[in-house]
This record gives sequence, C-alpha cells and structure tokens, in this order.
Amino acid sequence: ARVYFELDDLCELIAVCDIDKGRAEKVAKRYGCRAYTDYRELLRNCRPEAVSVCTPSSTHFEIAYEIVRSGVDVLVEKPMCTSTDDALKLVSEAERMDVVLIPGHIECFNPGVRRVKSMIGEGKLGDILMLTAKRVSYWPERIGDVGIVMDTVIHDIYVFRYLLSEDPVEVYAVAGRLMHRFEDYVGVILRYKGSTIGFIEANWMTPRKVRNLTVTGSNAIVSLDYLTQEIVYENRDSIMTPIARWDEPLKLELKHFVEASLGRCKPEITGYDGVEALKVCEAILESSRIHTPVRLER
Repeated sequence: ARVYFELDDLCELIAVCDIDKGRAEKVAKRYGCRAYTDYRELLRNCRPEAVSVCTPSSTHFEIAYEIVRSGVDVLVEKPMCTSTDDALKLVSEAERMDVVLIPGHIECFNPGVRRVKSMIGEGKLGDILMLTAKRVSYWPERIGDVGIVMDTVIHDIYVFRYLLSEDPVEVYAVAGRLMHRFEDYVGVILRYKGSTIGFIEANWMTPRKVRNLTVTGSNAIVSLDYLTQEIVYENRDSIMTPIARWDEPLKLELKHFVEASLGRCKPEITGYDGVEALKVCEAILESSRIHTPVRLER
C-alpha cells in the first residue's frame, strides 16, 4: 500500500483489504483510501484496474482466479499458487480474459541481480559453471501454510532461471522439519543442461539474516549480497566492487506491474515463469521425500 501510494504519478491507491478490520482501516486512513474486509466487495464497489494479492499462499489461487475472471490485472505474490495444476488454470484464465498476470518474483527486480545478469550477458564470467545461493534467517511460525521451499527457496530457483534463461533438468534435495509445521531447512542441488550446477541452502533457524548469491564462471566469480545489493567481481588479476545506487526492489517491481497494466510495456515475468518455478519446488519436495534425484519433465 505504501509503495502504490508513492507511485502517485502512475496510479491511484483506491482501496485495501484485510480480514483484520482494524488493520485495514488503519492502513486506509494512513493512505487516504477505502478499507474492506471482503475482497469480493472491493471488486464490486471499487472496480479496480489492478490488484496485488498478498494473502497466505494457500489462498492465492481462489482469490487471484476470481480477480482474473473479473477482468482485472493482478500481481500475485510468490508462490503464485501452491500447485502447478492451479497455476496453469490461473494462467489459462488470464489468457482467456486478456489480463496481465505477474507472479511476485521480487528478486529479479533487485538491481544487484540485474547487474549480475548483465555481466553474464557481456561474457565477463565466461562459461557459467556454478550458482550458489544462501538464504537463511530466524523465522518464527506465522500462518504456516507452506514450508521453506515454496516460501523462500523459490526466490533463488527463479533467480537462477532469470540468470541462465533455462530450467534445471534434475534436482536432488534433502529437507527436514525442526521448529515449524512444514520443512524449515533444505539443501538443494540443481543440474542444468551441459555442465552447470546450482546449489541452494536455506533454513529458518539461523540467528543472522543472510541473503547471498555467488556465480562461478570459467573466467571470473561474482558475489552478490541481496540485502545491500553490493557486488564483488573477481578474476585472475583483480578484485572489484562496482559502486552502484541502492534501489528498492518492491518499488521497481510494482512500478513495472503498473506500467504493464497501463499497456506501456510487456510483463518481464509471466504466469508461465511462475508455473516453471512451482514445478521445480514440487520436484524438490518430491526428491526430499523419496531420497533420490527427480528429473523434470518439460
């Protein structure tokens, strides 16, 4: 709500909705808009042109599907749905209704990630051999309707897809549950075509928040701190830390969504991208369950 309010040169925030009436009214008062506790009532009364769905993961499909059927553009926070079947139904309905559907893969709007992609595209790293991501922090139980794979690891799954422009052909994962209802720690290996390998480490028990990415190429290595957006580039001759301005990924993401809704650009991330990320998540969970690698069918 705060970001849409700040994008007042592009859009007008007309309403917020929350099942907690007090919270909805507090936010509505802060940003000068209407408050609702029922999203269906919001759709009927306000007739918005675009909506963000930021509800618990297990409710995404039902809510987003109804919004799409109303002919309204929608950004659905990750995971877009909790199954690929539901995600495909949502994508199909969005195409039928000719509305914009964007899954909220926010890290692809992180300026640091974009700089890493530019380096790869410019050949500064050479052939990509490995991508390694670490996404750990202490996370107390919230609503708890999905585990760390759907909630957290999905970020790095999609970043890898964004950087490589391809999906893994096989995954192997070991996951466990220590403090939460669903899995709360996991180690993942992703195999891509050729010789590229991806590694992801994630948990909700580490006292300090860490969000790191390392891309190893045949000529150089680049490391990124997602939080500070700082990059370190290393080759055989030197180590460099390019200076770049920090930008808020959420603002960049929602600005892009509004511009896509206005028809000023094509969505950089599509519903099909959200489906592919979910496929990998499901394969990770299956691999951790059966204790063997899982091949991905395309």
